[in-house]
Amino acid sequence: MPRTLWSIIVPLSLVWTAGFVLFNASASRMSPAVVSLVRCMEPLATVAVGFLIGERYSWRVLVTLIPICGGVALASFRGGVLSAAGICLALLSNVSFCGRPFFTQQLKLRKSENPLDDLGVFFNVTFVATLTLPVFVFLFEGTLIQSAVQRLSEEGVLVQFGADMMMSSIFFFLYQFIQLMLGFVIGLLLLLLLLLLLFLLLTLLSSSFSISSFS
Repeated sequence: MPRTLWSIIVPLSLVWTAGFVLFNASASRMSPAVVSLVRCMEPLATVAVGFLIGERYSWRVLVTLIPICGGVALASFRGGVLSAAGICLALLSNVSFCGRPFFTQQLKLRKSENPLDDLGVFFNVTFVATLTLPVFVFLFEGTLIQSAVQRLSEEGVLVQFGADMMMSSIFFFLYQFIQLMLGFVIGLLLLLLLLLLLFLLLTLLSSSFSISSFS
């Protein structure tokens, strides 16, 4: 891969990784339902950041944001455990994820310099993230790792924990791979809208199931 592309691949990997790290940090501060609610506003944040850096969108794109605002407003009435730190972390996660479409757009503009296909881009982004995450884990949680491993070993669930982590990593890898491939094909903003609609549909289905279970 040409060295000129590292100036795009590395920031793309960092914002992608930071988005997930901040999302999980937010979930530790408040209920996952509220975190997901804030995350639903990612398309709004993407458009806002785009305007700040000079991007302009057609009225068709802006109109698609109306149901997002309505869905977020309706979901907010469901309540949940709020936390100022959790909300800030979730918003920072949105800002981080907003960098994805802009960096991928830069890759498309450098087609003459970019010998990587979509698969190559994904694996390079994953490679940078894999090298970056352990550094921050050891810096912030290095003192807790040994005691955590020892506790899991004493409880006899260390092997099960490792298997669960492996399965989670595999499915998360596949999820990200499919998401990135779709993002290159249909555009990341449209992909975000489709994912939001899917999330709202799953939320409605789970709510209906909960109501029917207690009725």
